Amino acid sequence: MVERRQIDRQKNTDGALIFFDQERGVYSCALRDINDVGIGLRLNDPDVIAETFKVTLDNFKNVQSCRMIWSRGRYIGAAFLSDVRALK
Repeated sequence: MVERRQIDRQKNTDGALIFFDQERGVYSCALRDINDVGIGLRLNDPDVIAETFKVTLDNFKNVQSCRMIWSRGRYIGAAFLSDVRALK
């Protein structure tokens, strides 16, 4: 399989929370990997994701806006919409 990523990623298994501007509620998921431009997540419920969403890895101390790039079942990849340094 050819690696298409331009930036190395840091693999991880921490928990994450996602939420959406237009909806109430917070959804738990698992962080799979992260780098300066994006994030990989494993969703508990793949039907809850929207094209844009927000993610927090530290219980809302830092929140990052994201845009979904790809999805395969429970797994998604998303690009950050601004600087990610606060999340790492």
